[in-house]
Amino acid sequence: MTSARFDLAIAEACRIAQVPYEEFVATVMAGGYSCLPGVVPGSPRRFDETDMLALYIYGRLLAFGFGGLRAGEYASRAHAGLAAEPRAQSISIALTSDGGKRVVIEQDLQRPTAAMLPERIHFDIAAIRRQLQQPTERSTAEPA
Repeated sequence: MTSARFDLAIAEACRIAQVPYEEFVATVMAGGYSCLPGVVPGSPRRFDETDMLALYIYGRLLAFGFGGLRAGEYASRAHAGLAAEPRAQSISIALTSDGGKRVVIEQDLQRPTAAMLPERIHFDIAAIRRQLQQPTERSTAEPA
């Protein structure tokens, strides 16, 4: 770990997103979570909404039985998708016809797409946003 500030920011973000802190830190230390904020020297360690959504997805993937590195990979892909499509309503990890997996971002839940395939893990982004704001309207996790 690089500093106490690093630990406090991550610990608070993990608490809010309901992610096991030790497992997350192990994933970060193994290089398996490329979207961690504040990695660039001199940049702040602040978890914005996109960072928190990705962290929440990481935690749910762990709960689904994914290993830390694979969960970190897909959470980082989801982070990139959310950064590119901030109005996204859902994100799915869907199986492709060749047996691979891909992250599918949806802005309109009424439109049928690959994200609606039964072979997928689906995340309702609006619901996750509400979950992250309960029970008290928390501010984004920042360093102490």
